[in-house]
Amino acid sequence: MNPFDIAWIQIETFSHATEDVEKVKSLLSKFFSFEVSFNEYKTYGHFGNEITIIKIELSKNRDINNFITKFLEIIDKSYLLDTFEKRLDEDGVMYVRMNKERVYNDDFTIDDNGDIIISMKFVTYPKSREKVIENGKLLFSN
Repeated sequence: MNPFDIAWIQIETFSHATEDVEKVKSLLSKFFSFEVSFNEYKTYGHFGNEITIIKIELSKNRDINNFITKFLEIIDKSYLLDTFEKRLDEDGVMYVRMNKERVYNDDFTIDDNGDIIISMKFVTYPKSREKVIENGKLLFSN
């Protein structure tokens, strides 16, 4: 386990038929200082329009540590710290959303209506929401 007690991280967004999938991947690459693999899934909207779901999954400690280092550099840590508890579900998964257009312009403001979803699974043994909150607050206060 990494020092943050994070088991995995997922970053997910979508690309409408009117968007360039490669540009969306490039946009997601802004969260990383290393090469990542993209998983793509095709689906269709209500009116039959094609939508590509793009997901990055990190489970190796080295990748998680590198992502966290970059993430802490680009986000508003104080806002995330203030809202951490409400972003955490009962399984220890924290959710953060950002807007694709803002990220394209290098604005990494947390936007609860954003279309980029970042999920982090915090783990404690034994399972404890209080310990996850303590670990999360320690991580985001650095």
